[in-house]
Amino acid sequence: MERRRHRAHRRSRAGLLLSALLGLGLTPLAAATEQIPDTLVVDGQARPLHAEPFGALLDQPAHWATFRRLFAPALGACTANWRGYKAWWAIEDGELRLQRLVAGACGRNPPEVPLDAFFPGERAPVAARWYSGQLLVPLGERGGDDHAGYSARYPRYLLLDIDAGRVVARREISHDMLDALRARARAAQDDTP
Repeated sequence: MERRRHRAHRRSRAGLLLSALLGLGLTPLAAATEQIPDTLVVDGQARPLHAEPFGALLDQPAHWATFRRLFAPALGACTANWRGYKAWWAIEDGELRLQRLVAGACGRNPPEVPLDAFFPGERAPVAARWYSGQLLVPLGERGGDDHAGYSARYPRYLLLDIDAGRVVARREISHDMLDALRARARAAQDDTP
């Protein structure tokens, strides 16, 4: 179902914008629990990542089939990890790289998923050449949350523009700027037929 949702949104220009904003956590998600974020090492520090670059890979039928086979037991097993996985990423030499992946994220020792299941012949870290979009990286101390999606509030965020796995731009924004982006995303969603 999620794969079909991703594809349906990508068919229109407004859908592309909405998909990018959903990937950034700029619009509320249906989940009623704050989601366990992926982790991104950027500028030498591990940070939560409020985007899901691995999800873009799942639009490819072969990867979707592999995902369903490997992650089916973890999907929906915990309300804090509806997507069924957690990924660890790093920005190295100006490139987004996938370091590791586990099925589920709620337990103490979730099973490691071998990256060669998705990238035969490659070893970690894997360059995320399939991903183009923005990454939202919270900075500073975590504030409160609305118990949904990636709603935890931070004083500022790092926005990374990624093109075929390469970092092409970066900027910091405040929480107020993020709220303004969310408002624009909701307005665009309301205007979409």
